[in-house]
Amino acid sequence: MKKLIMFAVSAFICMSASSQEAFKNVSKTKDYNEASQILNSSLSSMSAEEKAKCYNYLVDLSYEKIVKEQAIMTENQLNEQMKKKIAPYDTIGFYNALLNAYKDVQLCDEFDNQPNEKGKVKPVFRKKNAERLYPIRYHLINGGVFYQSSDEALSYQCLATYVESANYSVFDETTKPADENLGQIAFYAARDAYLAQDYVNAEKYADVAMQDESTAKDAMQVKLAIMQAELNSHEDSIAYVNKLKDIYASDESNEMIFSTLCQMLVAVNDIDGMDALVQQKLAQDPNNLTALLLKGQANYEKHNWDDAIADFSKASTVQPDNIAVIALIGNSYMYKAKDMAEIAQNAGSLTSDQEQEIIGIYKEAITWLEKAKDLDVVKEFKSYWAYPLYNCCYVVYGEDDAKTVAAQSNMQ
Repeated sequence: MKKLIMFAVSAFICMSASSQEAFKNVSKTKDYNEASQILNSSLSSMSAEEKAKCYNYLVDLSYEKIVKEQAIMTENQLNEQMKKKIAPYDTIGFYNALLNAYKDVQLCDEFDNQPNEKGKVKPVFRKKNAERLYPIRYHLINGGVFYQSSDEALSYQCLATYVESANYSVFDETTKPADENLGQIAFYAARDAYLAQDYVNAEKYADVAMQDESTAKDAMQVKLAIMQAELNSHEDSIAYVNKLKDIYASDESNEMIFSTLCQMLVAVNDIDGMDALVQQKLAQDPNNLTALLLKGQANYEKHNWDDAIADFSKASTVQPDNIAVIALIGNSYMYKAKDMAEIAQNAGSLTSDQEQEIIGIYKEAITWLEKAKDLDVVKEFKSYWAYPLYNCCYVVYGEDDAKTVAAQSNMQ
């Protein structure tokens, strides 16, 4: 038994000596990468206390770099105002050190808050690290902007670290001011994660952004996009529709959820369900633009031209400068005239009165299509009105008329 005890004591002493040696090796170098490699190769033989000391040393190295480059930047701002020479500084090194500091400080705090050999938790580094790192946290936003056009992955890493660090344990004991940027940065991080198809983090950051009223709507769009991106079967789509129904039931004023739900009902071929939802919305709000457009689109696709015209016309009173809606009214009149002419011709009974009525409907189409053209200064919605306008002018005025020629030029 005595030999076993002596062996255990001997092993503990050896482990302690090995841990201390590891810290000495880590702290001998001033190079962050070298110190980090030494630490990583020694972790398995180190106590939590030694790991905390080593990670804190890495934070020290990063913080020295941050302070050095920040001092040059501050001096440059003064020199710029005084029209003095601007000194070069290591921007990439600054942001690398910043990311490393935030990575290592959380690991340091994790090991620093583990029970010691007596079972007590006595953090050594938390207060110091919180006081020196939290005030420079905003530089992570600057890093996101800096890398935005050159390195999307690093830009995202800076923004994601900003969001993650809002809940770092190391900052729990600090007096933190209200973070007015968190919602906005969380949204950008969610968007970037979504574009990188990292849907788990995209949803996590979107949830953070949704807590901010100013970004909640945009964040919900990201969440809906994530859900749609993960649809792989008809069963997935049905489940998504049911989830949307639950979300909409809790907030029927949310136009985005309403629109998405209607689109998904069409996607799963539940046209009756979509119609019922739209009718319910219009019963609650007769001037609801989204519902009017969806109802108009449904009638348009069914070739119910008079109903489509009525729906789109009402929508245009709600939003008079909506070029697409105005053009759709013109298109509806055009197709109504075409259908009337085709029916009469097939029956072999196109009378003069009928022809005049059809021409009058074409002219009404021209009125709306020209209005859309005049509003569409930058030709953003040209596909809605350019060819229909030419087609109507061709029928009403003939190929060589100046109005037809002018309409044809709009298609170029």
